[in-house]
Amino acid sequence: MKRIFRAVCAFAGLLALAFGGAPVLFGVLNAGCLALLGFGALLFALAVLWDAFRLDAGNQIVRSFHTMWDRRPPAARPAAWWRRLRAAAALLLAAGFLIGAAVSVPMARQAYFTPPGEEPRTALVLGCQVEREGPSLMLARRLEAARLYLEAHPDAPVVVSGGYEERAGTSEAAVMAAWLVERGIDPARIHLEDHSHSTEENLAFSAEIIGREGLPRALAVATDGFHQYRAAIYARKNGLAAAALPAGTPWGLFPSYWVRDIFGNLKALILD
Repeated sequence: MKRIFRAVCAFAGLLALAFGGAPVLFGVLNAGCLALLGFGALLFALAVLWDAFRLDAGNQIVRSFHTMWDRRPPAARPAAWWRRLRAAAALLLAAGFLIGAAVSVPMARQAYFTPPGEEPRTALVLGCQVEREGPSLMLARRLEAARLYLEAHPDAPVVVSGGYEERAGTSEAAVMAAWLVERGIDPARIHLEDHSHSTEENLAFSAEIIGREGLPRALAVATDGFHQYRAAIYARKNGLAAAALPAGTPWGLFPSYWVRDIFGNLKALILD
């Protein structure tokens, strides 16, 4: 049973390494990537080397690289320093996993179990990277989620929120507004918030526009699923109520962004 558990942990470590490293191949490196790489490397090393560095009767280290694949029984007891080190590493991994799981529960609930319903709402599209030729893939998916909602609710206004992007030579909000207009959304329904550069600013500055224009303070937020809970936190801080229009995230990027937003949500809950 112990060998099976170690094998499962080793596989989980390799999986975390894969999900942390894959985005780097496409030029994406964020806190989620680093956390997954660190977690995966530590978990894999701990699973493989749990029985390493054992002592014989003369307190000499024997079989210093006794791995999970070694079928020989290990020596009598692990060295004291190794017992302390592996216990500390195991506690660190367990704490990280439990914190991540605890934060993931409200993240998943907000993303996938808070649909907008039929009450009047303001659609809010949260910006992300834009290219010179238009929205990035992730932003286009957010806009598509908003478009479907706006077509189904023809009286709903929409706020597009995102500041100036040097890469595109214009604001994220302007790119988003143009995308929606090209697909048949009436420009009169679109309100631009083009000064924000963070989720906190997205919601704060959008709340000002909503108040000034007399728009519904209930929101239908179009952003990736991993981002919905952080948006809801800042919406609540600004007197708004957020429901979710979750956009699809490329599967290879989803784990690293989800982990990244665990850190962002902790910051929003504790520090902001």
